Amino acid sequence: MKVVIFTNGEYQNRVFYEAYLQEINADYLICADGGANYARELNLKPDIIIGDMDSITAATRVFFKEVKFESYPTKKDQTDTELAIAHAIKIGADKVIILGGLGSRIDHSLGNIYLLKRFIDAGIEAEMVNENNHIRLIGKATTFHLPIGTIVSILPIGGDVEGLTITGFEYPINEGQMTIDKPYGISNVTDKNTQHIAFEKGMLLMVIPKD
Repeated sequence: MKVVIFTNGEYQNRVFYEAYLQEINADYLICADGGANYARELNLKPDIIIGDMDSITAATRVFFKEVKFESYPTKKDQTDTELAIAHAIKIGADKVIILGGLGSRIDHSLGNIYLLKRFIDAGIEAEMVNENNHIRLIGKATTFHLPIGTIVSILPIGGDVEGLTITGFEYPINEGQMTIDKPYGISNVTDKNTQHIAFEKGMLLMVIPKD
């Protein structure tokens, strides 16, 4: 089941989101609190709205009066996005796309990126998408089929990456090491139709930028 989570973040290009959502054709839509405001702008009906409801507007609440609301106290130990992620895992998602998780607040953006680790632990494919980036965490050997010429950055996250081998890129790596203070994985480019990334230890942050 393919699940989309709308967070209460930044959405700058309506045309992009309309086209992207039509392309991926999700099965289930979760709105984390104020994410419902943007879903309303796109004329999308969520399956559930989750959070402390301090960001959703009164007009949006009325508009979605037939939708299930799962409300939590404002003072809590989890963000609304965390609650939405937990729900996606609970209902058996096998692919999750988070929208609105990136923005001008670097602390919020990093926190949301870190949350992608929850999906690795649950064995669920997940990515965070906005107008300029597709972001995912890689916790095991993975094969991709990206078009030739795609810019891809890979960076260690949560510690050093050991025994790193990547193929299908202009700059391959064979049994290498990647540390946080040497970000040589930025702006590699695919040169084959199939790419493979494998490593013995660690976890990678993968970014596919628009430009």
